Amino acid sequence: MKILIIGATGFIGKAIYQALKKSKYKVVASLRDFIDFTTLQYDKELIEKLQQIDIVVNAVGAIAETKRETFEQMHTLAPIALFDACKEAGVKRVIHISALGTQTGTTAYHTSKNRADEYLRASGLEYAILHPSIVYGDDGKSTALFQALATLPLTPIVGNGSQLLQPIRIEDLVATVQKCIESNEKKIELNLVGKEPVTYKELLETFRAWLRLKPTKSVSVPTIGTNVLGKILEEPTVNHDNIVMLNEGNSASVKPLADFLGYTPIGIRENLGKKEANNTQKLYASLYLIRPLLRLIIGFVWIWSGVVSAFLYPQSLALELLHEVGVPVGFDIPLLYMASFLDIGIGVLTIVGYRLQRILSLQIIVIVVYTLLLTFFAPYHWLHPFGAVLKNLPLIISIFILSRLERFR
Repeated sequence: MKILIIGATGFIGKAIYQALKKSKYKVVASLRDFIDFTTLQYDKELIEKLQQIDIVVNAVGAIAETKRETFEQMHTLAPIALFDACKEAGVKRVIHISALGTQTGTTAYHTSKNRADEYLRASGLEYAILHPSIVYGDDGKSTALFQALATLPLTPIVGNGSQLLQPIRIEDLVATVQKCIESNEKKIELNLVGKEPVTYKELLETFRAWLRLKPTKSVSVPTIGTNVLGKILEEPTVNHDNIVMLNEGNSASVKPLADFLGYTPIGIRENLGKKEANNTQKLYASLYLIRPLLRLIIGFVWIWSGVVSAFLYPQSLALELLHEVGVPVGFDIPLLYMASFLDIGIGVLTIVGYRLQRILSLQIIVIVVYTLLLTFFAPYHWLHPFGAVLKNLPLIISIFILSRLERFR
């Protein structure tokens, strides 16, 4: 049996692919050269690609829209084109990873997924439509965010934090997909949830206890400006629609899933209570929110440095410093403004994240050059009581740390 996993680079798709690769099945992971959901349309080429496939697992999903990946394209149009092609190509079954709450949810995320669900039900294909709650595991983005929020001095909650969630382990989701492949049922539809629901507040408290941090007080945070905050933190899950989905609740009865699997998926509190986080997990959780904040602060330092040098600091003193390092009169003012606008440009590019690794490398080079020039031509600046040059050392280290953290975003 040949199985195609679409979305095999994502958290859920990757876990399904890795598990099925160890089984008796022949598994194909779709990359951009096989099926690209951002441009997917029903055509003969797609049908030809699917003719040798027995089962298709669609694990593609977007938690937030981008210019290239809209909910309409990723959750509705592309899946419908895929389902049509599967039917014509003779694919035996489609396993479709949807989301819990699609039939009752009001957000564009839910409604776009629901349209694809309804189309698959009416397609005539054998199918399994799986509706997972929050899926957690070592590589999950939502897991990482919850862990990071749990490390804060005060636990941030929405409202009173009583919204019900019912997270499911990635291992239980994978087991469900495997059972759907083996099942003789032609139409399967299941809510994928853990043993029992927890409130949003309890969820963060559970992660905090797992990280072996002392209990702390919670604080209700305003939801105005959530989209802006999400962009600042580079967290697509932090947006207005997800707040709406949180308030709508995300729980269901576990019994149908337990009957299907032959066991009851473990609850998150019980699962995390079995063992404490290791030091690597604790470090990752504590640094998770540091990365975007560090990038913003470093970017601001460069912008402010450029603005001060060009417009706020007494020009005579700035020119005097340039003369000390050997810049002749006539070149001093152009160089002052050129250096200032270079600093501002570096800061802006850092904040927007444009070719960030190269920009961070450039920052280190610029700081090292500045520092060496002052060291050789005006070394007394190392004795400045405010550490004007000395502070370059921790700044270089901070930039290096940011470059390392960015590689694991």
